[in-house]
Amino acid sequence: MFQIHSTYYKCFITLFGPFIVQIGLSQDHWETAINAGDEWAYLLPKTELPSDWKSLDFDDSLWLTGPGGFGYGDNDDGTNIEPSMSVYMRKKINLTDYSKLITAVLHADYDDGFVAYLNGIEVGRSMNLGEPGESIAYNQSANNDHEAHLYRNRSPEAYTLDSLQLASILTVGNNILAIQVHNVNITSSDMSSNFFLSFGILDESIFFQPTPKWFEPPLIFKQSHLPIIVIDTYGKQIPDDPRIAAHMGIINNPTSVNRLEDTFQDYDGKITIELRGNTSQWQDKKPYRFETVDDEGENNNISLLGMPEENDWVLYAPWSDKTLIRNVLTYQLSNEMGRYAARSRYCELVLNGDYKGVYVLMEKIKRDKNRIDVSKLTPKDTTGDGLTGGYILKFDWYWTGDNLGGFESKYDENLYNYHYPKASDIVPEQKDYIQQYISDFEKIMLDPDYTNNETGYPSILNVDSFVDMVILQELSKNVDAYRLSTYIYKDRESIDNRLTAGPVWDINHGYGNCNYGETWNPRKWLLEYNPEGGDQMSFWWEYLWDDEKFKTKVSERYTELRKNILSDNHMYSIIDSITTYLGPAIDRNYYRWSSLLGNYIWPNYYVFDTYEQEIEYLKTWISRRTKWMDGQILSLSQSNQLPENFFLHNSYPNPFNSSTTIEYDLPTRTFVSISICDILGTEVKSVINKIQDKGHWSLIWDGTDEYNRSVSAGVYLYHIQAGNFTSTKKMILLK
Repeated sequence: MFQIHSTYYKCFITLFGPFIVQIGLSQDHWETAINAGDEWAYLLPKTELPSDWKSLDFDDSLWLTGPGGFGYGDNDDGTNIEPSMSVYMRKKINLTDYSKLITAVLHADYDDGFVAYLNGIEVGRSMNLGEPGESIAYNQSANNDHEAHLYRNRSPEAYTLDSLQLASILTVGNNILAIQVHNVNITSSDMSSNFFLSFGILDESIFFQPTPKWFEPPLIFKQSHLPIIVIDTYGKQIPDDPRIAAHMGIINNPTSVNRLEDTFQDYDGKITIELRGNTSQWQDKKPYRFETVDDEGENNNISLLGMPEENDWVLYAPWSDKTLIRNVLTYQLSNEMGRYAARSRYCELVLNGDYKGVYVLMEKIKRDKNRIDVSKLTPKDTTGDGLTGGYILKFDWYWTGDNLGGFESKYDENLYNYHYPKASDIVPEQKDYIQQYISDFEKIMLDPDYTNNETGYPSILNVDSFVDMVILQELSKNVDAYRLSTYIYKDRESIDNRLTAGPVWDINHGYGNCNYGETWNPRKWLLEYNPEGGDQMSFWWEYLWDDEKFKTKVSERYTELRKNILSDNHMYSIIDSITTYLGPAIDRNYYRWSSLLGNYIWPNYYVFDTYEQEIEYLKTWISRRTKWMDGQILSLSQSNQLPENFFLHNSYPNPFNSSTTIEYDLPTRTFVSISICDILGTEVKSVINKIQDKGHWSLIWDGTDEYNRSVSAGVYLYHIQAGNFTSTKKMILLK
């Protein structure tokens, strides 16, 4: 196989994906071979079809025929059909010469899911209908809703085939495009199935019809202001494990635009590469882990894009995080707080000629003087001080992927994964040591006097690091926090005998980007969320949170950070600077992955049509989260100074636009009722109605009624009854 380098691009053409990586030759024009309104054979199946239904030789003479698309007659269909879980479609295309067809684009306008085959080979699949290559039963439902695009004046999703693929699929004579379209459920109000197959023609030859009016040729990716990473796997698919050999080049001109035909300045050499992640491997835009190696295949420590030398790297693929920002934002905040987090650099990736969009080149979590700076452990370190460190442990899914071994807690069956040394490298003496160390730590946490400065957790934890970890995880309200993708580490006794928290990792589902665990809600402490079943946080996280001294440290540190690093304005400035830096690469990314914006991607809580809306949501969520935390932090800092009297404080801000904080003091445990009323005394919303412990309390009213509908501007009353205590105060809602 060939090796990808700059001279290769000058003579070779490869076309793949909605973008075309193409230097030199190009198609003369585009034509459409199959239009939605063309005559199709179709079937509403009542039983499973033979497996060859999508092949050219299959006999569809008993199928119905009609113009596409097939749906429920709501003005975007060519043929009306009865409600059905699925519809199967077949359309023949005759080719006299396919040598001049240098690329093809299948446009899919569908509701709710589909799989498309060309001569029996899968060429397109929606993300809500199984995994690539998976057979879909006739009565299987799509995983979630998907709206068609054309009727909303949006372009259909594009699935592109290159010349090499076409040469392996197409034949002279008849060819067949076979498609199965599936509903989300039988009671769905709509089904859409409009499909188009267009070809890029090498010369002036005319074979088919003109393209639809909305058709735009795939954009040719030639250059970027971001670094360009080019990887060639020599024709091999990248597996989950083990890593395969590949070549990587990085184009990073320091003072000019980066062009694909440029020489590789930053790196030009061998790598080994594999897929990374757990659930992220399901996504179409795959994340990767790679190691830089020398000609003999040995580790080659090298600086990439200005980051410190190492051989172990991650290519993070933003997917469910449609801002492309959440991880990078959090890592920067952590580093500004003085807590190491992975350095990162935005780039655009070309893999085997396929433009893959915006990626983030990041450091892998690893023991290193420039990463987690703990002592090196070798198999010979089995006694004395050398045995005591360093160790890196990780909480994560049950020993999969990188998590290949570890041990269970003696007290709550939670898992500690070996991260460093790796399970394959750690020797029995080291296993015994770190297991006993963790067991001793957990035993301390179970002691009634676990908060004692001399004998309790302050003697074995780097408390400040855990404080910072809690602040970052609570700020982002990261659903995986404390229980998944969470690291702790320990150095040698002679250096530091304490457990240290960090680094923070994998925050793409944070900041309101998750629809479970109430993490979408900017209120409530994440430490008080612990899902039932597997992957629970270790008990000692909750014990830390129960300690008033720990909470006071969190309060004091958070208050300090809110003055600068964690101020809303500073976080907004980071977000704005990233979006400005990414610039046109954002549009290229979402052209390449056209199915992302406007569609649900697990585990999105909100779905927005534009990138700008995604950014605005992120900022708004941060604002609401910090406002809630600001109010709660006050009660944390005062929690060891319990109130002596009942009291209802003035709300703040007052007047307010979107939300206001209401604080109150309880000198004893009692039943508390707090309600919002209009100026006439009519109750608008009951916000608290339960028993609460003594202490300083606060809540946020967001200007909504009992049904979460926004109320009109005006004067409102908030009323508390706690035991025999009652009080009413006034606040003004502006619009």
